[in-house]
Amino acid sequence: MKSLRKSINVILVLSTVFLSIMTFLPTVYASVQGTITGNEVRFRSAPTTNSTTYDFLYNGNIVTVTSTSKISGAGCSDGWYSVDYGGRSGYVCSSYVALAGESYEASYGRPWTTPKKAIMGGASFIAGDYIAKGQNTSYLKKFNVNPNSSWGQNTHQYMANLAAPYNEAATTYESYQENGLLSLPLHFIIPVYNNMPSKTSHPKYGEEQGGTSTVTDQAFEDELNAQGFDETYKVWLRALHNEYPNWTFEALHTNLDFNSTVNIQQQIGSIQKWNCSQCVQTPEVETESGWYIANKQTVEYFLDPRNFLMADSVLMFEDLAYNEVYKEETVKSVLAGTFMSGNDNVDNVSYSSMFMEAGKTYNVNPVYLASLSRQEVGTTKGLVTSGEQFEYKGITYVGFYNFYNIGAYSSEENPAKAGLVFASAGSTPNSDGIYVGNIDSGGGSSGDNSNNNNSGNNNNNNGNNGNTNTPNATPVATHLSNMGLNRKGSYITNLQVGTTVSSLKNKTNGNELTFKNASGATLGDSEKLTTGSTITFSTGETYTIVIYGDLTGDGDIDSADLLRMRQQLLGKVSLNGSYLEAAHVYNTSGDVDSSDLLRLRQHLLGKTSINQA
Repeated sequence: MKSLRKSINVILVLSTVFLSIMTFLPTVYASVQGTITGNEVRFRSAPTTNSTTYDFLYNGNIVTVTSTSKISGAGCSDGWYSVDYGGRSGYVCSSYVALAGESYEASYGRPWTTPKKAIMGGASFIAGDYIAKGQNTSYLKKFNVNPNSSWGQNTHQYMANLAAPYNEAATTYESYQENGLLSLPLHFIIPVYNNMPSKTSHPKYGEEQGGTSTVTDQAFEDELNAQGFDETYKVWLRALHNEYPNWTFEALHTNLDFNSTVNIQQQIGSIQKWNCSQCVQTPEVETESGWYIANKQTVEYFLDPRNFLMADSVLMFEDLAYNEVYKEETVKSVLAGTFMSGNDNVDNVSYSSMFMEAGKTYNVNPVYLASLSRQEVGTTKGLVTSGEQFEYKGITYVGFYNFYNIGAYSSEENPAKAGLVFASAGSTPNSDGIYVGNIDSGGGSSGDNSNNNNSGNNNNNNGNNGNTNTPNATPVATHLSNMGLNRKGSYITNLQVGTTVSSLKNKTNGNELTFKNASGATLGDSEKLTTGSTITFSTGETYTIVIYGDLTGDGDIDSADLLRMRQQLLGKVSLNGSYLEAAHVYNTSGDVDSSDLLRLRQHLLGKTSINQA
């Protein structure tokens, strides 16, 4: 009997650990149709990149999503869908599936065909799937131990790298220190576990040094006690308070056993050898080039919050929600000395303003976004920030951007390129079989690389500014003039409600134009254009259409758009990209506010008209 009871207990423990690592199933829904939005998307036997690949799916393939409840598993931070395809049941990463009736916003504004789209869309992804869901610190993005998270604890982690929170905190600290931000009233959310080790070993101070046991502020001490911090936390928090009295600290009681959490995190985390100056033992089990399964001591070190309660690392616990204390000048200082220090030559606006707009729009700290981007993409332009042409798994892409390396899973043969494929979701190939986003018209890497083999194309005087895919293509400006349209950054404006594809083609050489809807499907001549539709010119440039007042992307301006405007102002939805631009019916710049709502209401009452220019 004892043997049987022991066997049952072992099975229960193993089942619990497996579910903690692999799945979180809050609700089961009826099956719906899904459309694949990427290329060479793996259809797998299990919700993990370690499983068998049944087949490769391509943009436009239709699958049956048997449950819209996402399953957490290795290699897909968005979660996996259970799907049926070709008479077989399996799993597909939900990042590459658009559900029937799914809104444009759910795709995070992809494809990311300009730096601004990538910065805004990436912020939407980080906020919507992480910060707004209870993973609102760098630490929690890696170690999801918040019991109030929308996802299961120890699942849905943004990165595999155990050292990532420390690396992010170090970058942010340098920026804050250089710009005098450490005196701001910052708020920190610090996890507390059950059965934590009685001592910690700080590589900087050692076991018995650092921190302070002297109480100098009784009110602060009372607050620490009320929060439930024990003395092993308080020695470090007192020292921080003495140096930065404006800071506040909140205990996040995880209700998790520390050692059990270490065991789980060891299975779903990785480490690089160069990150292991604090490791007790050098890890030797290599999972992929340069990455290793960390030994237990390493996981204990990075998981224990008390090891990072010092000024140069505590920022991994900073609350990442937007705060008015962060100004654009601060973001500029973070980007100083990098290729992002000035204006982007595609959107023709400053990178700092993009991060500020992204932060305000999605309720994320813009300084954090800028620091994260700088850490992910480096200080000089590279593949993921230049829009240059590349080939991945036999498919050629050009004109896509990814400023946070979202989708760049370490399990891919080339993570950076895999992230750009994620950014390209919703795109379709041109007649040459190339997936084309927006080619840099400022003479950057994409313009140089795309024309290296086109003799004379860089130097001809046909007015195409180096963007020419077809030597005698009509310049974009000529097409726009013929059609009576305006170009505003990456957007095309001055379309009236009800404008059809054929009505524009009839005004210019329509054979040189391709029109698609927001999902990437080619539009027929009789179909009307809407906010979110795109025009691709024969020069290779793609622009998104904006019809001011059409916030829902159906091509009409009606009560549904008024409702969407109200929801935006109440914070119930977060418009982005062309949909946010379409909401600027009164103020052409700045935030969408009550004056835009009033103008839209007056338009619907027939008292005024919205200017589409």
